[in-house]
Amino acid sequence: MVFGRLTGKYRKWLVALAVVFLALPLALYVRGWFLLREFENTGPMHTSKLIADNGEIFATLGKGPAHYIHFEDIPKNMKNAIVAIEDRWFYKHPGFNPIAILRAIYVDFRARRKVLGASTITQQLAKNLFLTHKKTFTRKAEELILALVLEQRYTKNEILELYLNRIYFGKGSYGIEAAARTYLGKHAGDLSLPESALLAAIPRSPANYDPYVNPKLALERRNLVLERMQVLGMITKEELSAAAETPLELDRLELGFAPYFVDYVRKLLEDKYGTSLVNKGGLRVHTTLNMDYQTAAQKAFSSQDLQGALVAIDPDSGGIKAMVGGRDYAASQYNRATRAFRQPGSAFKPFIYAAALEAGWQQNTLVEDTPKEYAGYAPTNWQSQYWGPVIMKHAMAVSLNNAAVWTLNSVGVDKTLKLAKDMGISSLVPEDRNLSLALGGLTKGVSPLELAGAFVPFANGGLRYETKAIERVLDADGRVLESNPSQGVRVITSSTAYLITDMLKAVLEYGTGRNLPINRPAAGKTGTTDEKVSVWFAGYTPSLAAVVYIGNDQGEPLPGFGSSLAGPVWAEFLETALAEEPPWDFDVPRQIITGVPIHIFSGLLAGPECDWVVDCAFIQGAEPREYAPCGPGQSQADGAPAEHKPLPIPTPTRPNSESAGDVTPSTPRNEAPGSGADSAPNPHVGERPKDRPSLRPRPDTVPNTEPGTGQPDVELDTERTEKPAPGANDIEHEPGPGGPPRRGS
Repeated sequence: MVFGRLTGKYRKWLVALAVVFLALPLALYVRGWFLLREFENTGPMHTSKLIADNGEIFATLGKGPAHYIHFEDIPKNMKNAIVAIEDRWFYKHPGFNPIAILRAIYVDFRARRKVLGASTITQQLAKNLFLTHKKTFTRKAEELILALVLEQRYTKNEILELYLNRIYFGKGSYGIEAAARTYLGKHAGDLSLPESALLAAIPRSPANYDPYVNPKLALERRNLVLERMQVLGMITKEELSAAAETPLELDRLELGFAPYFVDYVRKLLEDKYGTSLVNKGGLRVHTTLNMDYQTAAQKAFSSQDLQGALVAIDPDSGGIKAMVGGRDYAASQYNRATRAFRQPGSAFKPFIYAAALEAGWQQNTLVEDTPKEYAGYAPTNWQSQYWGPVIMKHAMAVSLNNAAVWTLNSVGVDKTLKLAKDMGISSLVPEDRNLSLALGGLTKGVSPLELAGAFVPFANGGLRYETKAIERVLDADGRVLESNPSQGVRVITSSTAYLITDMLKAVLEYGTGRNLPINRPAAGKTGTTDEKVSVWFAGYTPSLAAVVYIGNDQGEPLPGFGSSLAGPVWAEFLETALAEEPPWDFDVPRQIITGVPIHIFSGLLAGPECDWVVDCAFIQGAEPREYAPCGPGQSQADGAPAEHKPLPIPTPTRPNSESAGDVTPSTPRNEAPGSGADSAPNPHVGERPKDRPSLRPRPDTVPNTEPGTGQPDVELDTERTEKPAPGANDIEHEPGPGGPPRRGS
């Protein structure tokens, strides 16, 4: 009675709900026939084109327009293999498998998310022909109804023929004929049993079962296909044993031009538009790649025996101009330029000193390079050699570990982390909030692409650009699908950008990169992690920023350092890429004065009697007025009082003028955890490099400032000022006396 009253009260709503429930499948069913008619009237699929920055096509995405193969020409083993692994009930179900669907619903309900698929071959074909690859319950409903339409329109053999000609096998290959040519260098009609099983193993996850990238996984799944075939009576046990013992024999992978960049762009496009449109939709993709720069990058890496990566970026747009993700694409398609996250070592120090400059410090601010412990963390320099108080520019040039840690502790870890993130280091995590940050001891590390992008603001005057590989995308009819104009965001002042650039030029003039053959104005920083697992060179000219990373995938020690392994590749690339470009120097902001001679141990003006002099740049009004005590009888060559006293936290000198839009530096505060600058002095005063000359130092006699290790569980920088000696990988390890060049010497 009560039920009757309720149903009467809500009868209209129940009827409306029933109509909607029945109308929706009917609408999808009708739509399916329209989609099928459109598919049958559509011409052959068209490949997409990748276009360089000069308008030249350098790559195509997708294979298949002329590779259709009919059912009777497909080997029986190939047809059986795909049925065995993808849909064993293919010839018995009506287009969907009710038991598999119920099992998937149960598993998804238990996991509270979409986990298990239940698609038949017919449903997979419907998805590939008409739908996206996003896993949703709505798409599954459409997929099921479209599968029913296909089953009514075609026979089972016709559906399997369409499937084998349309399914994606990876490497831009659609269909079994294209896949056979790509992986095995033969026609699909010539496939053997183990080859058929190998190709049948790929469609479930082309990236994971790519035999070039993951040969072990591909072989395991191939053998699983063979086992399924034997269980279903498609092959005998003897055939199974013989096929499972067959080694993996692949055709040599066609490299093409800029293969790592092509893979990177393909992934970006497929994530946004789906594999079907990217490989069959005839897109025209205008990229940022410069073919001359890419050729120079590949040439610089061609003679490299070690693994690594190179990325070059336009500082005025953030566009990727060249990318090399490994020494041999045919041997390894793993793109180290974008996917290898490694600790950067001393290549991270520019961000430490940039934070100090943003806080109001100057190039002549004295930083303390002495052995010091910070709440149990005790970084060291190479062979326990310390300079004592020196100016910040010199500490950067010769890569002093303890000076960098002291600076970070004084400026504050939080301020430095924020600046690094603002500049583009997005891989930082909360665990990086410690003083080993100064030496590149990052938890996750950085990728070469990420580090190159973060150096861009130093090169262009303080603007960060999002790195990009695609300028715009047009569809087959010329309609714009995507446009990516460059938009810079100020992250550091133009003064800070130039002052860091001037400091990094000193790296190449007399510091850790002094032996690199670069014959144009350039700035850069070496980096070497503990045990020499990863080495770097990150630098730039006014028109191009580039990062080179060298490191074995297995984490084995390298036979050299940042300056001897990564640096020469960087220098060769820039010299070749920019050979036709005039050697422009960096623009000097109007508020900056340059060429001020500074005594490195006092931070004061250097008179004619001073040794240990380096030219510095200043914001106008921040330059010192007092001269260093370098006369007869003064201990200017020793550089420090007989009794060491810890330096106070530097008081910033505020500039008289700054460019429009720049931020006025704030007073630095000690925000780092552990002991601050006001802690008790360390009684063990560090020693300066032995046997320093009392005469004016020469540029080629710089003391070696190789740091040692710090916390045992953190990779610290082991930067070495090495000088390449004759012979491959033969490096001078012993430190030598010397110092920065004097202006005019």
